[in-house]
Amino acid sequence: EPLDWKNANTTPLPLKWPFGIENLVNLFPGNIAVIAGAPNAGKTAFILNFIRWNMHTHPIHLFSSEGGPEELRMRLSKFDLPIDEWKFNAWDRSGNFADVIRPDAVNIVDYLELHDDFFKVGGMLKAISDKLRSGSCLIALQKNKGRDEGLGGVRGLEKPRLYLSMDAGVLKIVKGKSWAERENNPNGQSVRFKLVDGCKFLIQSRWERRNENEV
Repeated sequence: EPLDWKNANTTPLPLKWPFGIENLVNLFPGNIAVIAGAPNAGKTAFILNFIRWNMHTHPIHLFSSEGGPEELRMRLSKFDLPIDEWKFNAWDRSGNFADVIRPDAVNIVDYLELHDDFFKVGGMLKAISDKLRSGSCLIALQKNKGRDEGLGGVRGLEKPRLYLSMDAGVLKIVKGKSWAERENNPNGQSVRFKLVDGCKFLIQSRWERRNENEV
């Protein structure tokens, strides 16, 4: 299809992110973002905070393969927000996510399960991206501790416009394609945090580049 670049809307999606990521990286309609996290690093807490800050301005669909309705309710009950005030759609889903993506909504996949043939992650992310129109999708991936990329390695970096890596206490922007500020390159910047009660992030530092060996 032809690209009508002259009439393209260059206004970023009005999404609010944990840690103020929207001040560093822009996302546009049809974009996908990935958060690759080590086990118990805080991926789901990140996702639930993202839902909380956007659920009154965007239709949100969460496709979850972790736990069930009981576990989800228990996680939400830890927030200082009554259960009845949460406004999003939750679905039990563990595969073929491209088949159920809502093209014009905010979609969240928690998480994209890979047990073998990890190289296929690139194709799976592309299939999700191809389904989007004015919407977006945030996708959680498992990763090994100490590595930036999730399962599937660099193949998973091809399609996302934002790629985050989370270890215990540290969140890093591995890839931020569209800078929110011309003079502030977000790639390689990280922030430190503490996770309290499995839902609240306490920011311990500013966003900056750090030596990989820095504690």
